[in-house]
Amino acid sequence: MSNQGLTLASDFDAVTDSEWQTLVEKSLKGKPFEKAMTTNTYDGLKLKALYTSENTVRGVRPDSRKGPWNIAVPHWNPDVSVSQDAIVEDLERGANSIAVRIEAGAFPGVKYDDLAKLFEGVYLDMISFTLIPGEEFEAASRSMLDLIAAKNYKAPEVSGCLGAEPISTLAQTGRLLTSAEGAVNAAVEIAREVSGKYESIATFMVDGGLYHLSGATEGQELGLMLATGLHYLRAMEAAGMDLHIAAKQIHFSLVADTDIHLTVAKFRAARLLWGQILKSCGLEGISMNLSGVSSLRMMSSRDPWVNILRGTAACFGAGVGGANTVCVLPHDTMLGMSSVQARRIARNIQIVLQEESSLSAVMDPAAGSYSFESITTELSETAWKYFQKIEQKGGVLTALRNGLVQQDMIESWAARQHNIATRKDPVTGVSEFPDIHEKPIADVGEMPNVPVELKEAGEVIQPILFHRVAENFEAFRSLSEGLSENGVKPSIFLANLGSAADFTARATFSKNLFEAGGIEALPSDGGLEVTAIVNSYKSSGAKLAVVCGTDQLYAGHAEELVQALTAEGAKVFIAGRPDNFEVLKQAGLISAVYMGINALDVYEAAYALMGEAS
Repeated sequence: MSNQGLTLASDFDAVTDSEWQTLVEKSLKGKPFEKAMTTNTYDGLKLKALYTSENTVRGVRPDSRKGPWNIAVPHWNPDVSVSQDAIVEDLERGANSIAVRIEAGAFPGVKYDDLAKLFEGVYLDMISFTLIPGEEFEAASRSMLDLIAAKNYKAPEVSGCLGAEPISTLAQTGRLLTSAEGAVNAAVEIAREVSGKYESIATFMVDGGLYHLSGATEGQELGLMLATGLHYLRAMEAAGMDLHIAAKQIHFSLVADTDIHLTVAKFRAARLLWGQILKSCGLEGISMNLSGVSSLRMMSSRDPWVNILRGTAACFGAGVGGANTVCVLPHDTMLGMSSVQARRIARNIQIVLQEESSLSAVMDPAAGSYSFESITTELSETAWKYFQKIEQKGGVLTALRNGLVQQDMIESWAARQHNIATRKDPVTGVSEFPDIHEKPIADVGEMPNVPVELKEAGEVIQPILFHRVAENFEAFRSLSEGLSENGVKPSIFLANLGSAADFTARATFSKNLFEAGGIEALPSDGGLEVTAIVNSYKSSGAKLAVVCGTDQLYAGHAEELVQALTAEGAKVFIAGRPDNFEVLKQAGLISAVYMGINALDVYEAAYALMGEAS
């Protein structure tokens, strides 16, 4: 057998980008190429359908993780004995990093003085840890450091992050126990102590995820991360700490979501940008410690099984993007304290991707890809501009105090919320393909009580708002359940015109649309006999009806059907945009529903027509 390699490409003539575009435009039949073949991100980036050597945007390649990432699991159950058992179980079954939320302010979690009990039986020299201490970072750090000292570990053996993030806490909760300057200075003193004792423990955690929760774009999340990290670096330098030591006292965390391309690019861009800041400070050879956490914004409480797929995509993106540590939230996170099964699935997502799919076997697997290199470079440029904007306004702390960051988050979320409401950005299992009769999943623990007694605040600002992409649709689903009687939900009758071939497409659209808002769609057999359709409506018990058929059938039969249904008290919608819409309005039609309509407005109107306030 010949060892000569195959050269199939040489059998074909080379094709330029312009030649390819010409062929594509022919197949689009008049539809604009830019509209059909590019995707606009919320940062204004235009993602191409095809990247080649001709159109790629090349930049500097970032440093990357070497070897496998740490598999982190989150714990925040205030019952410390339950959390302790769960931690041991997680570590026995594949995890090697623990993230613990501390009870602080209005956030429930493990009390900082319970940390010794929490980590009883846990070998801290065999894992890494991250605290999420909020406003209680001083007390939590002291408790954790005392625990480490009591166990007599050698300094190089223990690794982790104390999680002090006073600026992020101020943004998230709107309060700190002291002024922000005082809190940062207190964290700097902890960093000074830690750096002198434990070379692998960091004090600060710069968390971009809370801005993501508020609606931030990828560029804004990165820009605010950079501005916050730089603020801490300056504070440590001002306190006399060596910059090489200070830089190692900062860890970073970003959110990973279902957009794999943007997630990979964001994590790669983070390393590139922070490396640029360190280089400007005269620092070389310091690798960024970057964690990735699956997005809470993308999680749904409805059809929570879809969260498993979302978590898998997020884990893939963070892993390929070069995260040092990855934390996948269990799929039942929005429902209460996670079940044993949910925690197992979240762990196994990481284990499968790392051990069976070998995602960590190659350093920076996205390197060299025309698409990933281009998106990384363009996103880096966008994030740097936003970072400069924040710096020009006096830095991240000033931007938070004067409301600039909060306003930017509101505007970014408004743009995203519009696309969610019109279902341009679909939420599977919620705004698309809802299971209106879904059964609750079992073995989920009760949500812990929110602490009601808050310590006196030293500084208060307007906090950023938190959002989830599913929140408005789920609110209507909850309204529907509150109105249900004996399992019967608010409903709409599908007044199908013609044969199944005529009405199925629009009936399916209508069913998805209304059931996403908690209004059950009741089917009918269809036909052209108006009397039969009206009789079916009367027996359905519904207050609403939606006519479903073809435009041709609408022209000949819809007016009579709308009049007859309206005469029986129905509030009638129609699927599509019929040419005789104005005639149908005079016959009693309420409105038309179609692709791109604001679904939330439809639900507001529908519940109002049923006599229910939403």
